[in-house]
Amino acid sequence: MKRLRIHYCLAALTVFLTALSQNAYADTVTAIIDNVSAPQVSMNLRNWCPLNIPPAYAPPSGILTMGTRATQFRVQRTGGTFQGELLGNVPGRFAAFCLEPLQPAAVGTNKTYTLQSLSMGSTDIGGMGAQRAGMIRELFGRFYPDFSKSITQEQSAALQIATWEILRENIDPNTCTVMPLSYSDLDVTDTSSDIFFSYATDGSIALAQSYLDALNGSGPTAFGLAALTLPEVQGQPSQDLLVQFVPEPSTWILMGVGIVGLFWHRNRTKARLAA
Repeated sequence: MKRLRIHYCLAALTVFLTALSQNAYADTVTAIIDNVSAPQVSMNLRNWCPLNIPPAYAPPSGILTMGTRATQFRVQRTGGTFQGELLGNVPGRFAAFCLEPLQPAAVGTNKTYTLQSLSMGSTDIGGMGAQRAGMIRELFGRFYPDFSKSITQEQSAALQIATWEILRENIDPNTCTVMPLSYSDLDVTDTSSDIFFSYATDGSIALAQSYLDALNGSGPTAFGLAALTLPEVQGQPSQDLLVQFVPEPSTWILMGVGIVGLFWHRNRTKARLAA
């Protein structure tokens, strides 16, 4: 009986995820990223593809160091085909994090993004893939599962730093694509790694490391995480965004129909066994 219940739960989950992929992904979201004021952190990369830096201008140390703002963005939605809700903690705005540390965000500009599965995000490296998407879902599942809740600037910076660490560690320098990643690779201060952070005005770097140290593949995962992607256009802001969404009404209807069908099938099976 217990095994049968597990079977039905898994089947219901499959129906739900299928409905999500068919009804939400590939929809569009037109939005404007608000200007943000946040402390800078020093980010260092040994592999800075897809930036095309001429050899004469490449850092002699082989490490590209840049100041960047690690924070949670507030984004105003202005249109698009997606009918669901994007979660945020400020009225009239949804919350987002960056998925591409080397791409500028289109701050103050109306852009049309494509809503895609999280694994497709970070298009500058060909998509992060299922493994890294799973790590990010666990990261947010443990420490920020609901984007409608408020968090401190230090917490949002730590989540952003941890996300960048997951995305840019172990990137093939020749093809600019992801390679297998283990939890032991996730060290935001290891100066021998592909990406590390050397300065912040608060405790966000240490907090990010504590978040990463907690990941083991068995923690809770955040629901509804997805990527808003922009085409990679040379010289134009093309930052992909990490967002959290609530499915549109048609998705809930499909899920409801699927669950009703499962219960009908279960009752029919019980009746047949009792006959």
